[in-house]
Amino acid sequence: MMIRALNARLAETLMLSMAFAMSTAATPAQAQTPVGKILDKIPSLFGTPRQPDVPRPPTPSLPGITIAAAKAVPGDVTTYDLGGFRLGMDEEQIEAVRRARNLSTGRVLRVVDFETGLRSAINVRGGTGGQATRKSVLGEAELKDPAGGTYLLKTTVWPDGAHLTSVTYLAPAGTSAADWGGILAAKWGKPSTSEITDMLSARWSGGGAGARASAAVGARGGYVSLENAEGTRGRPAKLISDTVDTYFASRARRPTL
Repeated sequence: MMIRALNARLAETLMLSMAFAMSTAATPAQAQTPVGKILDKIPSLFGTPRQPDVPRPPTPSLPGITIAAAKAVPGDVTTYDLGGFRLGMDEEQIEAVRRARNLSTGRVLRVVDFETGLRSAINVRGGTGGQATRKSVLGEAELKDPAGGTYLLKTTVWPDGAHLTSVTYLAPAGTSAADWGGILAAKWGKPSTSEITDMLSARWSGGGAGARASAAVGARGGYVSLENAEGTRGRPAKLISDTVDTYFASRARRPTL
């Protein structure tokens, strides 16, 4: 019986993971345009249906994950910036950097919000979670700078919205590996590991949140990246799972044996 219960729990967990993955899939192409954002805010012609109450977890305060640092702290990668972008930034902060840097927008992927993922997960497990909210948040963005480089941004979706979890700069050709070494050392300090041949290969680490920075770049181009620790992107899914457990626990009837 114990094995059967464990198998059931495993299947349940897999279903929940699938539901979260489906809920964070790309929204239709129309949601990538300003018109799409406007449509998100227009209520249904039949009115907004009354949604069943579900638990609403707060967004945890996590430096570099849900809260962006105000300034860089030497030795703490969590606080570093890449092109002005810092880990943990919300959509408004990301947009402010884009405007200040005069970055042009390429591909943008918007995904469903945390509440829709939560309600979907409750429905999958047999509860009454209600309907999708019809709201979207930033999932990924491709931004181009005037020098010919490209920033690739990825977020995680928390209860209060999207927060930046990684930024990668695709560098244009023309800057030597040695020059890149000087640029990045001036910006982030001495790397934890570094090797220069025809390319600079370097890594920076340090800080409580386990964020990491790396570069593989030279005269032919390459990349520079700043990202949260491995596993960070799965934390909102874990929060959904725990919240769904709370939802069912609060409605469970004590068994009579």
